[in-house]
Amino acid sequence: MIRKVVLVGPESTGKSTLARRLANYFDTEVVEEYGRIYCEKFGNDCDAMDHCHIAAGQLFLQEQGLARARHQLLICDTDVLVTQTFAELYLGECPEIIKQWAAREHYDLYLLLNTDVPWVNDSIRLFADRRQWHFNRLKELLEAQQRPYVVISGDYEQRFQTSVALVKALTEGVKQPISLNED
Repeated sequence: MIRKVVLVGPESTGKSTLARRLANYFDTEVVEEYGRIYCEKFGNDCDAMDHCHIAAGQLFLQEQGLARARHQLLICDTDVLVTQTFAELYLGECPEIIKQWAAREHYDLYLLLNTDVPWVNDSIRLFADRRQWHFNRLKELLEAQQRPYVVISGDYEQRFQTSVALVKALTEGVKQPISLNED
């Protein structure tokens, strides 16, 4: 059985960098963020159909990643739940199909990255002023769906070290992640 670890969080919290570092550390596959790939190609003026395409693309990349995963571990840089919250940010609501896809996807561990690192502007990011709302919304959804998550805070090295310890615990058979959910 392949264990799936997903990084979720608002823009510019270090998900992509941390996902690549974890995949490298554990010598496994990383599933890239399809939304970034899509927006870099087509722009980030997204409507409901764009968000549906992004969600489907994320699921497709994940299926490809599962086929290439090594050591029974897959690291995912985002998921459809994050796509759902981005649709809410862009559109004010999320298409129902995305909510359904997000609800059916399950991961062994969700690493929810906190907003305690500086926001870095780039050509894709738009929501510097909505990061705390985005964090709170993801946390709300994770709790409502009873997903196994841990809030990851601190500088980038602390985030990496904490995440490595959590993934090691997961792969070594510890049932519940160490609780670091302190507000």
